[in-house]
Amino acid sequence: MPISDVEKSVLVTGGGGFIGSRLVHALLEKGCRVKVLDVQLGLLKGESNPNLEIIGVESDELHGGIADKEIVEEAVEGVDVIYHLAINWDAVTWRHEQPLAELFDANIRGTLNLLEAAKSHKVRHFLFSSSCAVYGKANTLIRDEEAVCKPELRNGSAGPAYGILKLTTEKLCLMYNHHRGLPVTVFRIDVAFDDEEAQLLRTPIVEKVLEGEVVELIEGEGCSSIHVDEIVQAFFLATLNEDAYGQVFNLSNLATYMSFRELYQFIIQLTDSKSEIRLITDPTLIVSAPESIDKIQKTLGWKPQKTKEDLKKAIERTIQTFIRTRGT
Repeated sequence: MPISDVEKSVLVTGGGGFIGSRLVHALLEKGCRVKVLDVQLGLLKGESNPNLEIIGVESDELHGGIADKEIVEEAVEGVDVIYHLAINWDAVTWRHEQPLAELFDANIRGTLNLLEAAKSHKVRHFLFSSSCAVYGKANTLIRDEEAVCKPELRNGSAGPAYGILKLTTEKLCLMYNHHRGLPVTVFRIDVAFDDEEAQLLRTPIVEKVLEGEVVELIEGEGCSSIHVDEIVQAFFLATLNEDAYGQVFNLSNLATYMSFRELYQFIIQLTDSKSEIRLITDPTLIVSAPESIDKIQKTLGWKPQKTKEDLKKAIERTIQTFIRTRGT
């Protein structure tokens, strides 16, 4: 497995986050020297591995971190591989407290800083964490990597701007691959979960369930989820693998697919809520549009193993934590 070919350090941007921290720990377990570029420690708080160097903590979110060229230069020096997971976006509440212009400026400028530094420092591989949000509203029965992306039509908690930003950043990364010779791989990642937390829950709707209110959902909407360990596995399989250079891969797991109706019925059952679900019809929506993973299975041999039962256990634990911390 090509991770063993890493000669110098690896850099994980956004290493304090949900996926990034799991990737960092897995890299450290393999004996890699790991740099992390993030504005906060996040889930790496308390980590003291001597092979870990953290850069950028407590710098300004809009002007520090990846948006600061000097910090980026320090982070990229002596690095073989970059895993770019950093994004300045409130992915927990989606409240968008920062203006979109500033968010786009920080994220796009930050990615360009990384790409330029990667090219000048002769980084051997640049792997970018994109999102299945780039597809937007479903317009095909199966969405593979060649499907037309229409993030501007996306509904849901993330809204259209998040998918537009991810798609724009994807294209910048691929431009550096095709025109500037920087080996790049893009992963379009579905909603993530681990054994303790499922991120597909929409907080306002969970609140309504706990209050026993009517929950309105669009009939036919739903999504798959992907376990963070399986995301890490995909990153490892792609690292320094020439078959992955210049490629875009979906990371999803159809076995975990849940309609939102099924999801919130499960939560109502878990909480003994008196809530009722009211379905709204959207005639423009194709009922089911899971992301195809045929390409990554054939190219890299990656295959997710988690089941819907694994996801349900994570949902149950997430709800338990939500109830326990509610109001604190």
